[in-house]
Amino acid sequence: MSKQSTYVEVGKRKLELTNLTKILYPENEVSKAEIIQYYLSIAPTMLSHIKGSPLSLIRFPDGIHGEQFFQKNRPDWAPDWVEYVALGTETKKDYILATEEATLVWLANLACLEIHQMQIKRPSLDKAYYMVFDLDPPETYDFEALKRIAFDLKDHVESYGYNVFVKTTGGKGLHVVVPLNPKWSVNDAFEAASDIAKPFEKSNPLTTLQIKKEARKGRVLIDIYRNRNSQTIICPYSLRGRVGCPVAAPITWNRLSDLQSSKDIHIRNVMGMIMDEGDAWEGIGAFATDLHTKVKTLPKVKKLGKNPKHKSPEQLSEYEKKRDFDKTPEPQGLFTGGDNTGFVIHRHSASHLHYDLRLEQEGVLRSWAVPKGMPPRPGIKRLAVATEDHPMEYITFEGEIPKGQYGGGKMWVFANGKYEITKEKKDGFYFKLNSQGFTGEYRMHLMKDKEWLLERVDNPQIDMVTRPLGPMLADRSLAVPQGDYIYEMKWDGIRAQIIVNEGQLTILSRNKMDLTPQFPELNIEAFRTLSGVFDGEIVCFDKEGKPNFKQVIQRMQGKGERDIELASKRNPAYCYLFDCLNVDGKSVTHEPLLRRRAWLEDSIRKGTSFRISEIIEDGQALFEATKKMGLEGIMAKEKHGFYYPEKRNSTWLKVKNKTTDIFAIIGYTEGKGNREELFGALHVADVKSNTIYRGKVGTGFTDKKMAVILKALESIDRVDKPIQEKLLDDKTTIWVKSALKCKIQYSELTENGTLRDPVFIKLVN
Repeated sequence: MSKQSTYVEVGKRKLELTNLTKILYPENEVSKAEIIQYYLSIAPTMLSHIKGSPLSLIRFPDGIHGEQFFQKNRPDWAPDWVEYVALGTETKKDYILATEEATLVWLANLACLEIHQMQIKRPSLDKAYYMVFDLDPPETYDFEALKRIAFDLKDHVESYGYNVFVKTTGGKGLHVVVPLNPKWSVNDAFEAASDIAKPFEKSNPLTTLQIKKEARKGRVLIDIYRNRNSQTIICPYSLRGRVGCPVAAPITWNRLSDLQSSKDIHIRNVMGMIMDEGDAWEGIGAFATDLHTKVKTLPKVKKLGKNPKHKSPEQLSEYEKKRDFDKTPEPQGLFTGGDNTGFVIHRHSASHLHYDLRLEQEGVLRSWAVPKGMPPRPGIKRLAVATEDHPMEYITFEGEIPKGQYGGGKMWVFANGKYEITKEKKDGFYFKLNSQGFTGEYRMHLMKDKEWLLERVDNPQIDMVTRPLGPMLADRSLAVPQGDYIYEMKWDGIRAQIIVNEGQLTILSRNKMDLTPQFPELNIEAFRTLSGVFDGEIVCFDKEGKPNFKQVIQRMQGKGERDIELASKRNPAYCYLFDCLNVDGKSVTHEPLLRRRAWLEDSIRKGTSFRISEIIEDGQALFEATKKMGLEGIMAKEKHGFYYPEKRNSTWLKVKNKTTDIFAIIGYTEGKGNREELFGALHVADVKSNTIYRGKVGTGFTDKKMAVILKALESIDRVDKPIQEKLLDDKTTIWVKSALKCKIQYSELTENGTLRDPVFIKLVN
C-alpha cells in the first residue's frame, strides 16, 4: 500500500504526515489523524510538564493490537530541530526532548501513542524534579479500594511536609507525585521515597514493596523503584496503547473521589475536562519542596538600607492594615520565598497603572517595571525597565500605599509562586513562572542600560482573549436566598462579553455575534487594561430611567454607520459590568467573586458608558424595590463562588418578579431526545379565546407530570389549527380542543403578545 502524505506547518516547522486515516484504536475507531490532533491540542499543557525531560517512547505502527516498539534512541533520520540529550554511563543513548508543539506532532505521526518521561529535565539533568509512588494493583483489584490506599498514602506523605498530587495512569493504577526543588540526585529522591514508603507498608497490610509479582500475594505494589536513574513514568496527558484510548491525566483529589476507574478519562473527554476545570497540575512547580532527608537551611535574606523607592517591613505592615479584606479577600497560600525560587508580579495602580516583576535572587527581589504587563502570548513584546532591588517582604505584600508617598496607590498580588531559570544567555535569560492561575515561560533580553525586552515563548492552553468562552448562566430561584450572597439588579438588556485585546475592543453577544459596530459609545477608552474579558449587560433606558428591552434590541439591529451614530446619541446604551474572567493575561475564573469584582473595578475608568453593576447586601429589600418599580428582578451570587464559563451553576441565582395566570392548552409538540415518549412543549392561548395565541411553555415539568398531561391530552379530540400565526414547529404540532387549562408563571408579554420566560406550574380545573 502506497504511503499517503499531507504537509502541514506547526509553528515554524513543516512536517510530512502520513496515513492519516489509519485506524490505531479499532474498538473506538480512533485514527492516526485524531491522535495527531489530540497531541497538537494538548501540547501547551503537556509541554508545561515535560519540556526538557528525556523521553522514552512506545510506538504502535499497526495499532494497539499490532506489534509495539519501545524506543529510547533518537532515530538517525529525525529532523535536525528535534532536540535530544545524550545520557548513560557505559553506552550513551540520545534521548528525545519535547521542546515545542511540532515535536509532539512528529512523534504522533510515528504512531508513538505512549510518551514516558524521566524525573530529570534541563537545565538540571542530574537533579530530580519529582518523587513518585506508583500504585500498581493486581489485575482485578477494586478501584474503590485503590482510591482509599491513595488517600491514606497522601495523608502519610503530607505528614513529612510535602505537597502531594495525583494522576491516573490510563491503566489500572494511580501515580502519587511530589514536586521537588531540583537540588538533589535521583538516588537521593529514591532514598527519601523509601524512607516514606517503608512505615506506610508496615502499617497497611494491603500494600507491598515487593517488586516480584509472585511475592505480592494480591497486594498493591507501591512502586518506589521508578525513582531510580533511567527509570520513567507515563507523561501527564499521554495516551495509553489500550482499548478505550485512555489518557494518563492529572486530576484533583476531589475528582479522584468521584472517579470510577483510572481509564475513565480518555481522548474524547480530557480536553473538555481541561477547558471546564483547567489543568489540575497547573503551576505544580510552585509546590516543590526540599527532601525531608536533607538538612533544611533557612533562606538568607538581605537587609536593604533605607530607600525612598521602597518601604521597610514595618511600613508595609502599616499599609497592609489599610486594606479592607472583607470587601476584597486576599489571595490564598502566598509563597514567601526561599532558595532563590520565589517570584511575585504586582499590579500597581499608582499614577499610571503598571506591573512590577520581582524575582528572588540572593536574598532580595530583583525588580523590573513592566508598564504594559506580562506578554499574554508569543509574538507580543513588552518593555521591562530594571529598578532597584526590593526587600523580600514585598513577595507577599498587598495593600495601599498612601497618596503622596512614592508609588502611592493600590498594589495587588497579580501572581505569586516559584520560578526557575531555564536557560542562561549572554544578553539575558529564559525563565518559567509557576503559580496557580498564572504559569508561563518567558525570555528576558537586555537591550541597553536598564531596558530589557520581555517575550513569552510558550503558548497558553486556554487564551480567552483570542478564543473566548461563553458566559456563565444562572439557575432560577423562586425566593431571595439568604446567606453568604451579594445581590444586584437583573438588567433587562443584552448579555454581552467585552473582550479587550492589546487596545482593541470587541463586544460579543451570548451566541458570539459581534455587536461592536452597533454600539460605538461603548469604546476602549473606558478600560485601564491592555487585555481582558469582562461580563456584562447592555442596557437602554426609557424616559423614566427604566431599562427598556425593546430599545436595546432596536440598537442591536441597527445598520449603516450614519444611522448607528445617530441612534447612539438619540438612544444611548450603557454596559453594566458585573464580572471579570481574565485580566491582562491571567485567568481569574477560579478566584472568589469578590476578588474578581475587585479586578473588574480596578480595570474600568469612571464616567464612561461602561458602569460597574452595584452590589447590595440586603437582597430582600432590593427585590421589593424592583417590584415597586416594575423591574425584572434581581441576581443573587455567592460571595466566594467561582465563574464557570458556558455552564449553568447554582452559585448564581436569578429571582424574577413574575406574573401568574391561567391559559388554555390548544396543542402540543412531539417529543425529542429524553422527551421522545412524552411531548416537547405545550401551545397555549388566552383562556377567553383560543385564537389569541400566547406562545409555548416547555419548562417547569417533571416526567411524572408530563405523563399525566399527555394522557389527558390524548383523551381530547384533535382539531384543525385554531390560530393564524405561522410557527416553525407547525408540522410537529398536534392541535386539540381547548378543554384543558393550566397555570403559568411569566415575566411579561412580548410585542407579539406571547409569554416571556414562561414556566408551567400545574393543570387547573
